[in-house]
Amino acid sequence: MILTQSQIEKKLSNENLDELLELWQTEQGAAKRRDLELMAATLPFPVDARLRVLDLCCGPGDVGRSIWARYPHSQIDCVDRDVFLISICIGVNRREGVSAQNFVRDLWNAGWHNGLRPDYDVVATANALHWFDAHRVADLFTDVFGLLRPGGVFLFVEPACTQKMFADGFAEWKSRQPARYSRENWERFWTRANEILGYDHTKLLGSRDSHLDEGMSVSGWGQALRNAGFECIDVLLRDADEVFLATAKP
Repeated sequence: MILTQSQIEKKLSNENLDELLELWQTEQGAAKRRDLELMAATLPFPVDARLRVLDLCCGPGDVGRSIWARYPHSQIDCVDRDVFLISICIGVNRREGVSAQNFVRDLWNAGWHNGLRPDYDVVATANALHWFDAHRVADLFTDVFGLLRPGGVFLFVEPACTQKMFADGFAEWKSRQPARYSRENWERFWTRANEILGYDHTKLLGSRDSHLDEGMSVSGWGQALRNAGFECIDVLLRDADEVFLATAKP
C-alpha cells in the first residue's frame, strides 16, 4: 500500500527522523555542510531580519534550516515534489520550531509556483537544478526572478562542467580529489527509507531522462541567470564537483 503524505508524517518518529537525517548528510557528502554554512553567511541582511525564504526543491529541508539557524525570525517556505522527503522536512522543522509552510509541487509543471508569495527575500536551493534540462532551468530562473522582491537574493549550488580548453587538466586534477558522492551512501539512505515506509518509494520517483547532470558550465549558469533578468552575479565557490552562485534581483 502506498502511503499518503499524512500517513508518512505519522510514521516518522523522532528516532526515524534523526536516523534519516544522518544518512542523508552522509549521502550528500562532507562538503554539503560547508556549502550550507556559506549560503547562510553570505546573505546580505542583518541577523535579526524577518526574512521570507523559499527553500526550492527542499528535500529534507537542510537548506532552509541552515538559513533559519542564522535568521531565526524568518519564515521558511519549502517546496518539493517528493512527499517522503518533504515529510522529513515537516517533521524536523516542527520539532525544531522552524516557522514554515510546505508545498508539494513538481517543478516540471508550469504552475508549480501558484499560491506562493511574490516577494521573497531569499530563494535558495542545493543540488536540485541539474535534474532539469537547460530549457526548463531557463524557465525556472524566470519563475524565481518573479518570486523575488527587488533586492531579493537567489543562491544555488549545482554541478558544473569546465570550458573545453580547460577540461582535460581539470579532469586530471579532479581524479585525484576525494569523491563527494557514492552509490553506496545513496542506497543506504533509500534502503532505510523503504524499510520504514514498507514499500519501494524510489519506484514512485520515476526517471528523469533529460537532465543537465554536469552539462552546464559556470558561464552557462551565469548566462541563464542574466537571461532571466538577474544582473549582480557572483561565483562564491568552485570545487571539483560543484559551483556556488549568488545573484540578486535589481
